[in-house]
Amino acid sequence: MRTRRVVVGAIASAVLLVAGVGLFIVGLQALTGGTGARAPTSTPFAPVVKLLTPLPGVTFVAPVATAIPGKPAPTAAATAPIAAPTLVAGGPPDPDGQVAGIKDFSCPAPRVAPAKFGYGIQSNWPVGNIGEWNSVMAEKLKLTWTKAQFRWKDYEPERGKIDAYRWQILDAFVGDANKKGLNILFGVIDAPNYLRTSFKGGNAGPPDDFNEAARLFKRITARYRGCVQAIEVWNEMNLDREWQTPRGVIAGVEYVNFLKVVGPAIREEDPNMLLVMGALSPVGATVAGQFTDDFAYMDQFVAAGGAGLVDCVGVHLNGFNFPPDKEWNAGYNDPTATFRGPFDNPDHSWSFVSTIKGYRQRTNKPMCVTEFGWPSMENLGVPGFPPGFDFALDNTEKEQADWIAQGFTILRELGYVRFGIVFNLDYSRKIGQKPNEAGGDPAIYSVIRTDGTLRPAFDAIERMPKP
Repeated sequence: MRTRRVVVGAIASAVLLVAGVGLFIVGLQALTGGTGARAPTSTPFAPVVKLLTPLPGVTFVAPVATAIPGKPAPTAAATAPIAAPTLVAGGPPDPDGQVAGIKDFSCPAPRVAPAKFGYGIQSNWPVGNIGEWNSVMAEKLKLTWTKAQFRWKDYEPERGKIDAYRWQILDAFVGDANKKGLNILFGVIDAPNYLRTSFKGGNAGPPDDFNEAARLFKRITARYRGCVQAIEVWNEMNLDREWQTPRGVIAGVEYVNFLKVVGPAIREEDPNMLLVMGALSPVGATVAGQFTDDFAYMDQFVAAGGAGLVDCVGVHLNGFNFPPDKEWNAGYNDPTATFRGPFDNPDHSWSFVSTIKGYRQRTNKPMCVTEFGWPSMENLGVPGFPPGFDFALDNTEKEQADWIAQGFTILRELGYVRFGIVFNLDYSRKIGQKPNEAGGDPAIYSVIRTDGTLRPAFDAIERMPKP
């Protein structure tokens, strides 16, 4: 099952990338009101963020300042308070953050990551109208965090060249989200192929020369200082589909060596930005050269000194068909479940709460949950499920809603979690694949259906207390 998940994920990523190219152009038309054609380098495109007519089923309501009863916040802060630096809106740009061919970016309302637990969700931000979807997150759902994935190879597609158009769209997203009060987590992944020599199975990975990554992180951090509050350094490094290198080693010490080069570049440009360890995939098994058990990998990471290099440990909590409050070894069983993995083959990786507690025990660091959620096939209008996601048939939309809300409560009450980010808001509207097709799996996690109507999880996130 675990091997199949890895293989399916690789196929899904490839299909998603191909579909995303076409949808990206459509989204730019909505954003700019134009044809989506690239502007010449000499006269670069200047995006205008505007709010378009809401999608079917999404009604925008101005936020009302009403007190919501709920449990009090934990007495112990998740981390020690961060000393507020001197941040000036519209201050002089940092030369290290310059991108050739476009104007410098200036953060409208600079701020650091709040110490208070944060509620967030990830959107497929480059597709569709940026202002509209940021408003959904900030004004409709009243969230305080969002995640933007930064695929490096898209921004520097050829040696010595950049895609200025994509950088400008990113500028528009960051500036608009910042003005609407959203804190931003950047998740940086996938080095360009010309910086790599190992491509087994088409897998992604870091550059052969880690100094190239330091250069990129330096540019990102300098450009978006004060507007991006946290940066996740890579993604699921315990899988070869994300960490394919010439050495062919999937071990915590390899990632520590990467951090030793990249971390100082981030710290130099913005010591207040949360440096987040890339979240591991909770696989619960090891096959040499393909994937490593996440607890074993974390032990290696700590033994090599990795915990001292990050501010926060990134966490992915995959919901499967298992409630968030159940420990993996507590004997919980759902006799109605058709997918039997968590019940017939118990392991920590099936469990939301066991996974994050295990990471905390090993690292004694704050946790940053950069992705969590539960899939459901209910009311998506198609039979079956995407390959490898049969557990989604066991989850009702009500369970999806209840477990996301319960997950947020658990994370806040643990007392050592900085924020939790749900996967996802809107991929169902933007990826092109049907929910039961290969590559359609992001749609089954979305809190909006493919026809634009709201799932119960959307309402649950909007209505739940957010102390």
